[in-house]
Amino acid sequence: MTTLNRISASMRVMNDDKKRICSVLGMAHDVEAATVGNFIDAIETLYNNGACTARMNIALEVVR
Repeated sequence: MTTLNRISASMRVMNDDKKRICSVLGMAHDVEAATVGNFIDAIETLYNNGACTARMNIALEVVR
């Protein structure tokens, strides 16, 4: 049976103008949504220039 295994993750945090605030590489691919939300809240506090959005990319390996 073919499966998809998560192998890595990265995240990009952007401001309202879609300009990158920071990137996080080598994230745990099984991180909980609440943890990511808390991280974004912390970035907004440090950035102190309005709301931020984030996009998380997860790489999958096809195992046959």
